[in-house]
Amino acid sequence: MKSITKILIVLLIAAGLYACSDNGTSVNIEDPIDSDIVTIDNDTTELVGQMRGTLRQGRTYTMVGDVIIPAGEEIVIEPGVTVIAAGDGGDIGPEFTINGSFKSLGSQSNPVLLTVPENLRTHENRFAGLWGGLQGSETTEAIVLKWTRMEFTGGEGGPGTPRAGRIRYALWTLSDQTEVVIEDSWFYGSKDDFYRPVGGKLNIVRNVFEEMGEDGGDVINVKGGTVGNIAYNLVIGGATNAFKPSDDGESTIQSNVGIYNNTILNSGYRRVGLNRGANINFENGARGFAYNNLVVNNKRGIRILDDSDLMNIEIDYNLYYGSHQQKVDEFIPSDSEESTLAVMGENNWIGEVGEYNPLFVNYDIDRFSMADYEAGENQPLEMNIATPWNFRLQSGSPAIGVGKTDFSPVSVEFTLTGAAAPTIMQPSADLGAYPTDNSGLRLN
Repeated sequence: MKSITKILIVLLIAAGLYACSDNGTSVNIEDPIDSDIVTIDNDTTELVGQMRGTLRQGRTYTMVGDVIIPAGEEIVIEPGVTVIAAGDGGDIGPEFTINGSFKSLGSQSNPVLLTVPENLRTHENRFAGLWGGLQGSETTEAIVLKWTRMEFTGGEGGPGTPRAGRIRYALWTLSDQTEVVIEDSWFYGSKDDFYRPVGGKLNIVRNVFEEMGEDGGDVINVKGGTVGNIAYNLVIGGATNAFKPSDDGESTIQSNVGIYNNTILNSGYRRVGLNRGANINFENGARGFAYNNLVVNNKRGIRILDDSDLMNIEIDYNLYYGSHQQKVDEFIPSDSEESTLAVMGENNWIGEVGEYNPLFVNYDIDRFSMADYEAGENQPLEMNIATPWNFRLQSGSPAIGVGKTDFSPVSVEFTLTGAAAPTIMQPSADLGAYPTDNSGLRLN
């Protein structure tokens, strides 16, 4: 009799997991329970599993496994926090899987550091993909990085994660409604693309990107449904493209990206062949513009494929510099010459070898040989990092005061407010990321 009673109790409990709504339909109330989500508190030092809350100023936290931010929840990181992606001792580094929001809000005097254990922070590990970075989903609301350094990202995703069994990008978003704000931050070493937005609202301004991509991959590889601006960034030593807008995908929102006042150097040479761009590359239905950029010693010039939205692209007021004839020969990419010229204005500075030197304050622009550029992973270290160089403009630079200012950034509707809100940057008449009035990139 006791056994029958127990069975009846179990059945009654199971039946109680379902209730009727007012309209008579069944409602499953066995959805995820808040008690399954760990709220970060003053005693938290290790991060793993479903979490929400605030990482407190100046503290160090260790990721001992994947951290999952559930839909509707967020993790906020205060200034001076260090997050060490140590993992659980296995071969696959941890990641933040973001179904809600992730906001890293450092400050100029107290930046946030997202990194790996100190003994692994070596030049040899720049393409090792030691942890998975920030992996979004279809429900991601926002990802904000301000005054944040993130490094040594990529590598294969683990079971049950968004990119299980595939190489992870340092940052990946999948919804055209996700808001992404990346400002005043520094990124070093990524195995493949740094950021692949498959849709989203972007404001990516005043950042430094070093050594992105091992033998391929772009810094920002835009897919369909992505709208926003990329401005006042320094890209040095990228494997393929710095910025590649495309409209690939199923979103009904056309990719529309404004790319202006960036400085792009020494990129494109770790990708074999000429079947890709090497700095700014519009393709496959994307629209937008590229103004006031410094394109210096890259494998190829700005490239516009004939399948992009040629009626709604304009390329103008950009300065091209090449130390070698091979670079000058590809200022107008040979595989897309007609379509590139079709959208180019009449105010680009495109000369011969050594012409239109932008006169950086502290950088020998002609110091590397073609053999150095073509050395793959054996390229000189100094070719691909921003330190100790100074890419501001000397007095007398041909890049000063000649840019286009009579345009507006691409219009994007953000809901982010307060410290997480985007800084919408207006164009400068000085080309590149470092206008002489110090209104642009603030990192050396």
